Amino acid sequence: MKLNAALFLVGVSLLLGACAAVGVKVRKPAHVVLHREALRLSTLTENSTPARLLVDGQQMKSKEATRALALLQAAESTSKAKPGTPEEEIHLAATRGLLFLMAERGFAPLPLGGGRTLGVSGNSRSTLDPRAANEILPAADIQISKLRGRSTRDGAGLPCVARFEPHSPSLNGEPGTPPRGGICEPVTALIRTDGTNPALVFHRTLNDGDVTIHGRRVTLAADFTAPLAYMLSKGRNRAIDIGSLVRSDKNFAHTGLYQFQRYDPKKIPVVFVHGLLSRPETWMAAVNSLLADEKIRERYQFWFFLYPTGLPVWGSAAELRSELERFRLALDPDRSNQHFDRMVLVGHSMGGLVSSLQVRTGGKTLWKQFMDTPPDRLSLSPALRNRIVEVVEFQPRPEVARVVFFATPHRGSNMAVHPATEFFSRLIRLPVNFLKTDVRVLQSVVRNEFRDLFTAPANSLVFLRANSPLLESILSLPVRQGLPYHSIVGDQGKNDSPNSSDGVVPYWSSRMEGAVSEKIVPSGHGAHEHPEGIAELARILHSHR
Repeated sequence: MKLNAALFLVGVSLLLGACAAVGVKVRKPAHVVLHREALRLSTLTENSTPARLLVDGQQMKSKEATRALALLQAAESTSKAKPGTPEEEIHLAATRGLLFLMAERGFAPLPLGGGRTLGVSGNSRSTLDPRAANEILPAADIQISKLRGRSTRDGAGLPCVARFEPHSPSLNGEPGTPPRGGICEPVTALIRTDGTNPALVFHRTLNDGDVTIHGRRVTLAADFTAPLAYMLSKGRNRAIDIGSLVRSDKNFAHTGLYQFQRYDPKKIPVVFVHGLLSRPETWMAAVNSLLADEKIRERYQFWFFLYPTGLPVWGSAAELRSELERFRLALDPDRSNQHFDRMVLVGHSMGGLVSSLQVRTGGKTLWKQFMDTPPDRLSLSPALRNRIVEVVEFQPRPEVARVVFFATPHRGSNMAVHPATEFFSRLIRLPVNFLKTDVRVLQSVVRNEFRDLFTAPANSLVFLRANSPLLESILSLPVRQGLPYHSIVGDQGKNDSPNSSDGVVPYWSSRMEGAVSEKIVPSGHGAHEHPEGIAELARILHSHR
């Protein structure tokens, strides 16, 4: 039974549609490699003056100031090079050389002779002081695999990644810094020579896509995928997580709302909630595609909720509510930011159920579905009584203005009643164990039709059984009046709705009455990774006001 159950769970993992972890490899060429690149460009341009200057700038035996001056002159003489030409390659190679040269000295001002120095930009909304980052590297050095496309923009400058470690002073005040990967930001390095002293300026390309150079407005080059991939590579970087399902007790400490980027009060938060057996990495394809859209980049910032998926949905929903409140108190305590109040929740599979509970009203309406005696009238331990109140007494989160459901089993799934699923449900270890006397008290007051639910393991797999009364109880709770929500579901390309299924969730379970829109895409359960599903999410975000 154990072997069959294990094989079944592996099969379920594949059906859940989570993509393979993104492959990330960082290339850090030695100076000899940069020198060879300079010689190659010299040959291509018949040993032009800029190419000779580039070669001189890579001479390790030369003085630092001599090398910097040669690289600066090479970059300046090719600043107006046409895209795709060897001259543009020289310009980028010279900028790259100056980046490495300055990084080696901690970005301290570099004397050039004649009283001139090469400096760096300061911190502002549009520029970054590189000394505030723990690491800056060219985006081209981050090689990415197992991802459909790379979100980039052509233009001036050298796209880079600025990385801030979790405990960096630059992240003070950020409530959701990922504990392993920190936060990475796309910046573009540009050499400015229009002042007394030249400077290597790092432009924040999520905030400013254009810059004025010598009186004319120029688009900045950018790579929006590299920071995201590099950040994930510093963490666990896996989309399937069986361990967090079974050992929810060990993984509960990592539960939280985290940021893909630093908080911007001028942008609307989009919160992604992953599903069963999954992790935030499952949203990589969607976020990568959304970042390619300029209007979405300008309007939105992306956060994600991480939780061990063995928790019962009630418990995960309570944790997300608590995290949303924590972010609110940290970022908008006076509740005056209109962008914070336009938040969009996007949930996949079980994450859709967690999201659904953020916009419904609990309390007496919920409790009376199971028993007549209110929690404060039961002879329970204080720990259990407080937990019940936390889980069942809730109001719609005021900041959530729209919800998008991807392949959500609103009425459960037949897969959750498979014997192997039952086997695994008994292996799941939850973070809280209550006294047997408490359990007996609950069983004594709960209605007969629900009594077996309090006898079986109270975890997510039990919760997801087809036609579960627990799920029916969610659907009976009122949604905040006027709140729009959308459904995106898969039919495995069979075009047989309403008799369709995505392989895990049948259409009768994933559809939602009252949805503003419903989109059926030719995918399995991974509708959130399918191009048509992502395009529909982009459409919804464009229409959100």
